[in-house]
Amino acid sequence: MNEPGAARPVRLAGPLDLAHTLQGGQAFRWRREEGDAFLGAIGARLVRLAQVGETVEAIGAPRAALARYFRLEPADAQRRERLARDPVLAPAIRALPGLRMLRQDPWETTVAFLTSANNNVPRIELIMRALARAHGEALSEHDFAFPAPEHLARVSETRLRAAGLGYRAPFLREAARAVARGDVDLAALRGASRDEARASLVALPGVGPKVADCIALFALDVDDAFPVDRWVLRAMEEAFSRAFTLKDCAGFARERWGNDAGLAQQYLFHAARMRAAAPGVARVKMPPMKG
Repeated sequence: MNEPGAARPVRLAGPLDLAHTLQGGQAFRWRREEGDAFLGAIGARLVRLAQVGETVEAIGAPRAALARYFRLEPADAQRRERLARDPVLAPAIRALPGLRMLRQDPWETTVAFLTSANNNVPRIELIMRALARAHGEALSEHDFAFPAPEHLARVSETRLRAAGLGYRAPFLREAARAVARGDVDLAALRGASRDEARASLVALPGVGPKVADCIALFALDVDDAFPVDRWVLRAMEEAFSRAFTLKDCAGFARERWGNDAGLAQQYLFHAARMRAAAPGVARVKMPPMKG
């Protein structure tokens, strides 16, 4: 076990807002502790994060791993500068400069969004924690690494259902088998084009176009992926005073924001949920976005 101890904390420069980033529908296994601290796993490392103003103190992982996870890189800063000049997104970026897009493990992200169909964030969190607890390597008394596809490929459907997967259990088991066999090489898709990533990902059982776009955006550096759900669709229609189909909405977003569309999507999604005062999400009120 590698429970964080008395190691010197790593200070990550901000603005970086843990609550909005880790509880914003991207990641599902961070546990909030007292105050503004979070405990969770990055790969096989148990990491404790604490909010200190606009910065973050972290114990349990080296600076390089943390910077990679939170995408603390020049390209991200440049992306934010471009989007802040857009009249639709400028209010949200001003209100929440510390919202970050994560670079997560591709397999864990695949499982998380495979379970997201007809589900909500608290329920996805329960399922992901149950899978890790039942099948992952222990990192502390209460925390576990996420199980590899090779492990989940051998788990019975009955045991997967016991973790709360319901009808998704056979999809998860077959997806794990496909990844374990190498039918889909998730790591090789990092940085692929959106079309290439989507074509490979939808070959996995239970993964449709929207889920594929979520995996591509939050784990594979496909920065023009633009997943559209009811929150994003509503935000886009309100911002641009027009109706969209799901396909037209994503296409319009990529035309407007190009390779910055993925980060734009995260601001639209999070701002819409905050304005709706979703439980556990809203700490600041977001202004309306209008184009």
